[in-house]
Amino acid sequence: MDFLFHRKTEPKYVFYFISGLTLFRLFYLLFIPITPQEAYYWYYIQYPALSYFDHPPVAAYSIGLGTSLFGDTVFGVKFMAVLWFAGINLLFFAITRRLLKIVIPTLPQEECVSFSFAGLIFFNLTIFAHLYSILTVPDTPLLFFWLLSIYLFLRLLQTGQKRWWILLGISLGLGLLSKYTMIALLPGLFASLLLKKEWRRWLLTPYPYLSMFLMILVFSPVIIWNAQHHWASFGFQFSDRASKLKPFTTKYVIQLFFSQLFMLTPLVFVSLFWFVKRIIKNKFKPGWVSMLFFTGFFIIGGFLYISLKSLVKMNWLLPGYLGWILGVIVLFVQTKRTFTPWMKRGAYFSLFLLFLAYSIQIIPNIPLGEGNTWSGWRDAAHQIYQLQREMGGKKKVFIFANSYKSASLLKFYLPDHQDTYAQNIYQRPALQFDIWGTPDTLKGKNALYVFDDRHEYKNDLKFVKQYFDSLYLKKKFEYRFLNRWHTRTIYCYEARHYRGIH
Repeated sequence: MDFLFHRKTEPKYVFYFISGLTLFRLFYLLFIPITPQEAYYWYYIQYPALSYFDHPPVAAYSIGLGTSLFGDTVFGVKFMAVLWFAGINLLFFAITRRLLKIVIPTLPQEECVSFSFAGLIFFNLTIFAHLYSILTVPDTPLLFFWLLSIYLFLRLLQTGQKRWWILLGISLGLGLLSKYTMIALLPGLFASLLLKKEWRRWLLTPYPYLSMFLMILVFSPVIIWNAQHHWASFGFQFSDRASKLKPFTTKYVIQLFFSQLFMLTPLVFVSLFWFVKRIIKNKFKPGWVSMLFFTGFFIIGGFLYISLKSLVKMNWLLPGYLGWILGVIVLFVQTKRTFTPWMKRGAYFSLFLLFLAYSIQIIPNIPLGEGNTWSGWRDAAHQIYQLQREMGGKKKVFIFANSYKSASLLKFYLPDHQDTYAQNIYQRPALQFDIWGTPDTLKGKNALYVFDDRHEYKNDLKFVKQYFDSLYLKKKFEYRFLNRWHTRTIYCYEARHYRGIH
């Protein structure tokens, strides 16, 4: 990648790079399956609402837009993820280019473009820059609006023009409509305002508070939905999770370390350590690089603390890395560093990991243990549909599963996309399925109960038995890699005469 630091790169090459990456990803979508989470958010949009139980609505709305254009297909579900990340790449390049001109005013235009392009490629050496470009989940629009907010904040501090406060408030609100963790950017922006005297003056004006008002206004549909549903989503994401914190343990910290090493790749992971070390060594020197540090400090620091007491998922820290990666690039150019042999090897290793990541989902029944969440469900859903028809069709037999993920995958892959049900059938917590409820019309019907052998969710047979007259194994679907290594077993039980909720 160091060749980019020693040649004149024209902006059109950046456009070619982003366009080529976008077209490749759109083509790649034709060959990969849907993931359980995406199927769940696709289920969301079958019942449009202001918000939903465990997440705000932007991911579901994105899927709704994609499927309105391309039908209820994997391509339609994932289409908007590719576009969100095309926007992220454009923003990343624009922010890098503007920051370099601010921090190093004497930098020639050609070199500024070259360094910014190299920085964009550096960002695209991470796993998450590719993984979330093909997944329409709340993190995808969250990353876009997080980066857009950094760009608008940068323009605000650079120009001093009040209109950027308005746009920043709207962007923050849209970020919150994507995922609640957008709130962690606010203390970072506030801390950044304290860095310089001319920046602190904004706090004595009404504009920051007008921006916050606009943020809340944009976010208000989620507030309204929660008020109408006994604050269910806020309670689930905040108070319920807080109640599950455990005493100090190192297990979750170690898990988080390796998950972040994977998501960032070793090259970027180590580079971020170097960035943080420089910030601390310079004692948080007031300026643009420290501003970038604070945009990620609170979300990364907060989840690092939580990992001492609870599981932190690998995607929760990702938005914070955006500002830090930008900081690495700016410091790298500012200190006139060059690529060392180990960095070149790290870049090649990152490319190798990206090749593996792109290969995984197109290899049928690849045996990844708990990591493979998608194999088998398309085939099983079609066979279960045939079983249902043999038993009298959906008027006499309904289908339910032991998790919201399995139920959503079944609904997506069933030929008629009929409604499926989750643990709400036997009064176990089922997230959004609890909001939708259990129709009275199911009482007295037979059912097909479906679950697989992943350890994440138990088979719950002992609970299911209490709601039916009888329950026995109807069929078992085995999926293996190259007809040898086990990938997944999906079980289908016949349940006779549903008694309904007691």
